[in-house]
Amino acid sequence: MSNTSLIDYRVENAVAHLRLNNPPVNIMSAALMDQMSGLLETVAGDRDLKAVAITAEGKAFCAGADVGEHRPEQAAGMIESFGRLFRKLDALEIPVVMAVGGAAMGAGFELILMADVLLSAERAKFGQPEIRLGFFAPVGVVVLPELVGRARAMEITCSGRTYTAGEMADLGLVSRVVSAEELDDALESILNDFRAASPLVLRLNTRTLKASRPGSFEARLGQAEKVFLEELMTSADPIEGIEAFYGKRAPEWRNA
Repeated sequence: MSNTSLIDYRVENAVAHLRLNNPPVNIMSAALMDQMSGLLETVAGDRDLKAVAITAEGKAFCAGADVGEHRPEQAAGMIESFGRLFRKLDALEIPVVMAVGGAAMGAGFELILMADVLLSAERAKFGQPEIRLGFFAPVGVVVLPELVGRARAMEITCSGRTYTAGEMADLGLVSRVVSAEELDDALESILNDFRAASPLVLRLNTRTLKASRPGSFEARLGQAEKVFLEELMTSADPIEGIEAFYGKRAPEWRNA
C-alpha cells in the first residue's frame, strides 16, 4: 500500500482501492481533491483493473468541502480542483463502488453521487446543506435530477436537510443498506462479482451505459461552474454564509 497524506491507495485483485484519510471527518480540501485526481489518472491508465472502490477512514465518510476555501479569493482554485476530480470520476470506464460508513454531506454527498454502486451502513447520513451556507452544489444540481427526478432533486438541494440511509435507498441512490459490521463484506461481495468479468467487457459496458445518459456531464457541469463563479461568488451572501458558519450564528441574508 502506498500512502499519501490524505488518501490511502492500493491495488488488490484487479481493484483499485482509494480510502479517504483526512481526519477527523475527511474534509474535501483542494489538496485532497488534487491527490485523488492524480490517483484516478493512474487508475484510468491501468487496463487490467475491473473496478474502483472508494471508502473512508474514521466515522465520517466525508463531511463536505473546506468552507474556508469557498472565500471569493480562493473559489476559482477550489472549483478548478473540484471540477477536475469529478470529470475524472465521470470519465472512468470501470465501475466505481463506494461504501459509506458515516456522514456523507455537502461535497461528500456530491462524491457519492458519482458511484455506480453505493453501499451504506444503516447509521450513515446524507445531505446537501450548502444552501444554508449561501452556496449551491454544482454536481448536486447537475446529477441529482437524472438520478432521483427534478422534484426530489429540488427538495434535496434547496432544503439542506439530512437523510437516512434508508431514505436514500428508497430514492434509488443507495444499492444496499447493511449494518456497519457488514459493510466491508458487502463491498467485497460486489467487487468479487466484478472480478469475475472481463476487464475489456466491463469497460465497454460502462462506457456505453454512461453514453446513454441524457445530455453531456461536461457541458452541464461547465454551466454550473460558470454560474457558481460569475454570479454566486460575486454576491454578498456567500461571504455572509462563511462568516455565520465560523461565528456559529444564523446568517442574515442580504439577497444581493
